[in-house]
Amino acid sequence: MDTATVLATTIVLELKNLRATARALSRPPASVAAAIRRMEAELAMPLVQKTGSSLMLTLEGSRLLPRLKELSNLAAELFIADGRPAPGVAALAGKMLSFDALIRLLHVARIGSIRAAARELGLGQPQLTRQIAHVEAVLGYAVLERGRSGAAPTRTGERAVDIIRRIERLWHDLTNAADERFRRTETVVRIGSVIPLGPDSQIADFLADLAAGWRLAHPRQPVFISSMIAEELLNSLRRGLFDVVLLDVETLPDDLDGRLLSASPLALVGRASEMDGVRLDDPAALTALLLRHPVAIPSLRSGLRQKIDPVLDELLGHGRGRRLEIVEVDSIPVILKLVGRHGFLSILPSVSLAAMGGELRQVSLHPSHSLPLWIAWPKARTGQGLQRQVLELLSLMRA
Repeated sequence: MDTATVLATTIVLELKNLRATARALSRPPASVAAAIRRMEAELAMPLVQKTGSSLMLTLEGSRLLPRLKELSNLAAELFIADGRPAPGVAALAGKMLSFDALIRLLHVARIGSIRAAARELGLGQPQLTRQIAHVEAVLGYAVLERGRSGAAPTRTGERAVDIIRRIERLWHDLTNAADERFRRTETVVRIGSVIPLGPDSQIADFLADLAAGWRLAHPRQPVFISSMIAEELLNSLRRGLFDVVLLDVETLPDDLDGRLLSASPLALVGRASEMDGVRLDDPAALTALLLRHPVAIPSLRSGLRQKIDPVLDELLGHGRGRRLEIVEVDSIPVILKLVGRHGFLSILPSVSLAAMGGELRQVSLHPSHSLPLWIAWPKARTGQGLQRQVLELLSLMRA
């Protein structure tokens, strides 16, 4: 870890925007994004989630922000010496000091000898001397005074050594927590899934059966299952937060491998009183119905929405969908309430309507508009035992 990464991460968490942070630091957005990824890898947890063009802090990101801010402030204090003010954030972002180098300098100050410190650290004395010289060059002042009797902090260096000691203690606390978290989770099988479309949905069945089957087959290897929108699921999978995922996308991205598990038929859904006499082979009536009512559908971040838009184009004619009054809701239960209580229409998998009784009515769509469900994983992991074991369990469940 280094001071520039800590600073960039702290500002991202405060501003919740990569581009705004990049402007504040006079750095490319890609380098700021890379800094966040490095910090998340070090701490073994996600700190932010993407929401449109901005970012949202995870619960852990919110919890750790004060400690990361304290770490950034300590790093900035290192550059205050002899009455000089701290440099601005853009200047600090260009003054990268690795924590390893700072802690090695601290080791020299504790022992009082570069030679003895190098021997304890398993480094060559010239290498350690160069590292200390680099730290002092970046800071702009001498931290250690060398002499025949060894190396001791200068007057300004005493303050720097105290700051580095506090940085070491704070970073040690953060990474120790990450190490413990990794030890707890390294044997856990992490399964991500798109949000089930209801208690009777195939996704809910797959997840429940998979969790129960895994427990019986691998009693010493716990399983963790988390549900989220397809776009968030893909990002989390690529960052290594899941081992396998269940996705409701039309086709898998090029960097993923997987198997098609099922396809759920879609239907146009509305109140029974509104849907009487409506048929798929009566496009004029369908068009009039859709234009007469607000339509509740998931956002573009979901796989279901990627299937819904072509359906609307087919029902209304290409481009006429812009005339619809659309309300985006990433929750099937809320969409069903809007349809049942408030007269909205929607396009949903038929299975999600099983518990609604006679309150709603549906017009089944052409089978080509069925919603696929994939199990997927990064191609780099293809052939690993875990994916094979999950597929075997799914095959047994479907037999």
